[in-house]
Amino acid sequence: MAKAKDHIIAKAPTSFEDIERFLNEMPYLTAKLHGKKYRFMYQVYSSPKYREQGKEFFKGVNVHYKEYANELSNKLGIPADYIQGMTYIFVRACVHYALFEDEEYLNLQLNAIRSSLKAYIKDKKEERK
Repeated sequence: MAKAKDHIIAKAPTSFEDIERFLNEMPYLTAKLHGKKYRFMYQVYSSPKYREQGKEFFKGVNVHYKEYANELSNKLGIPADYIQGMTYIFVRACVHYALFEDEEYLNLQLNAIRSSLKAYIKDKKEERK
């Protein structure tokens, strides 16, 4: 799964204006490049036999998301805790799409992220007044 994480980080937005490209591109690339691995991983970790290993795996993922959020915070000018929350929503949407190719779920999640970003921008503009 390290390849999937590295792939997403390599394609990460480089500026605030680049976020929309990332939102539009990554779910489909993720499904194409990593969908089979995600399906296998979820089959294994949902098994009672491997549940504890799955918990440990995802603890490590959470650490990486925090590091990723801190890195992006400097590039995008957005607080790291906000980015980390949006990352969880985005990754969940990408993985769900890779597993089930559910466009409706994907679009609802992406639109929630977009709405949140718009609200964030609006709040920042009002703070500057």
